[in-house]
Amino acid sequence: MPPSSRIGLFISFLLVLVFSILMTFTSVRTYVLYGSYTGLTDHFNTIGVVFLIFWMTLCTLFLRIVHATLALSATNFALIYAGLMVATVLPSMGFGGYFIPLIAGVFYYATPENNWSDILWPHIPSWAAPRDIEAIRQLFEGTSEGASIPWDLWWEPMLWWGLFMLAFFLVSFALIALVHNQWSQRERLAYPLAAVPNMLLDSIEKPRTSILRSKLLWLGFFFAWHFPTINALDQLFDFELIGHMGIPSGEISIRQFGLSYQLNTDLLVVGLSYLVNLNVLASVWVFHLLVGAEASLLNYLGINAPLPAQPHAPANVLLAHQQIGSLLCLVAVSLWLGRDFLREQWHIIIGKQSDSENLVSPRIAALLGLIGLVYMAGFLHASGLALGWSLVFLGVSLLVFFGITRLLAQTGIGRLRAPTSTPPIITNIAGSEAIGAQGISALGLSMVWTADLQLFLMGTLAHAFRVCEPARLRISGRKLLVFLSGAMIVGLVTTILSYIYLGYRHGLVHGYVWYFVMSPQYHWSWVANTINNPNPSEPLAILFMGIGAAWAALLSLASYRWVSWPFHPVGLAVALTNTVSIDWFGMFLAWLIKLLILRYGGIVLYRRMLPLFIGLILGTSVGIGGASLLYAFYYY
Repeated sequence: MPPSSRIGLFISFLLVLVFSILMTFTSVRTYVLYGSYTGLTDHFNTIGVVFLIFWMTLCTLFLRIVHATLALSATNFALIYAGLMVATVLPSMGFGGYFIPLIAGVFYYATPENNWSDILWPHIPSWAAPRDIEAIRQLFEGTSEGASIPWDLWWEPMLWWGLFMLAFFLVSFALIALVHNQWSQRERLAYPLAAVPNMLLDSIEKPRTSILRSKLLWLGFFFAWHFPTINALDQLFDFELIGHMGIPSGEISIRQFGLSYQLNTDLLVVGLSYLVNLNVLASVWVFHLLVGAEASLLNYLGINAPLPAQPHAPANVLLAHQQIGSLLCLVAVSLWLGRDFLREQWHIIIGKQSDSENLVSPRIAALLGLIGLVYMAGFLHASGLALGWSLVFLGVSLLVFFGITRLLAQTGIGRLRAPTSTPPIITNIAGSEAIGAQGISALGLSMVWTADLQLFLMGTLAHAFRVCEPARLRISGRKLLVFLSGAMIVGLVTTILSYIYLGYRHGLVHGYVWYFVMSPQYHWSWVANTINNPNPSEPLAILFMGIGAAWAALLSLASYRWVSWPFHPVGLAVALTNTVSIDWFGMFLAWLIKLLILRYGGIVLYRRMLPLFIGLILGTSVGIGGASLLYAFYYY
């Protein structure tokens, strides 16, 4: 490698570390100090990452005008993007927003009425959470000015949980490394969420044909950018003449049948959905309407399982299991389609076949994944879950993560999420009595990483691999792993230390109410209720999982047998998730616009209009990114 390339690579590595710190700290600071949802690092649309790589692209194009050697190369751009896709997971939905509030909240929110001190505390290992009640109270309520932060209480939980997340990173990296070529090269999945970073990458390589030269792009950009920007200025400076700006929303209600559908139009959703296949878009909004009607029918008939309310599930628990059945069926279909490729990977791992195709050696991936799996299983067992149940729970959780990642690569739904959290799946199918109070409490601790599954490492790593895969970039697996690991470690440390420091200085309860007030009570209440009211295996839950799997199998068969089949099975797996309930109308609008464009203007008009929708994505991301910086640093 020439010296100049080495220097550029080193500078790029420093940039990914700096950007990871900036993004994670900004996100944490907005949640603790601004105290409201921003969207910067909350979903697979990865607004914070798009915000940073947009400005990085503009700076690179400017520096190229000044002097060609100053510009960032396409290879280094792709590596920085990959690292940021790891860091964006850590500060909110993917880990940080639940880690500190859950392990400390089980003590802070204990009252004589809920009796958590007797039901839960004896089952929480001392190494997994601090036990100093006064120190925890200060974390949630803040300390007096000048008071010291009791860091010594947090080093042990930070160490073990930090190692757990690193192990989870290794497992996620390994699984994506093993299946990436099957998804990207052989099945040619669309990866719509990788479209914008790839277009920015092309702009760096070929500035004269850059999509950033399109007037339509900048029209969409400024139209989408002005909404979050003006709203932020209004909130910070109280511009009464402006007021809150946004596209009007509404609701359709059919009271006689108990039906209600939200009508929200998010320009980011419209922009991203324009990149998605028509049959996928149709599947999501059609099945949202149909499964919503199914929920109303079940409620009318009084068909529901006698189970406690489930975290992050629809009101009718049976439909959560129906969606999980569909999701697991889609995983099985994916593995069946890739059976020959996976057999090849196995032969490479055991040395029967040479490898010249994979970005990361299957042997290295398998070794790293095995190390991560051993630690994760050991962690679950040490936290109180029997070894057998630890392996079952870990397997089911990884299947859910894998399934959502597959759907994400295939559909590009920016706020895709799992139909429910993983722990209730185990207790409903196997029965909570079989797991025991200690095991249920261990499942409660696992809510840190298996509760609100709408942003996680496996999903973002899939897109990091997609952007880094072109042979012309000459990115080796070792180089990629170094950038990803550096962002992971720096982002993890920044996230944990920021929450603890800002918590003691300002008080977590004054921050974002979902993370710091509602979430600990919501999740630990389920744990306590499950321990107090143990339930046997629920036959109806198993039945509805079978129904969901059967419908997904039939739709998968139809999709692969008939090219013109209008519905993809993905809609069955996510029909009643709260994000689809919010975004379905925007997806419907994008489907309608795209349908009309393709019908009356063909692929030529579709491509001509593409910059407008890319502009909506960039404008929203840059607007929210700038607003988040204002929220985080203007007042405080």
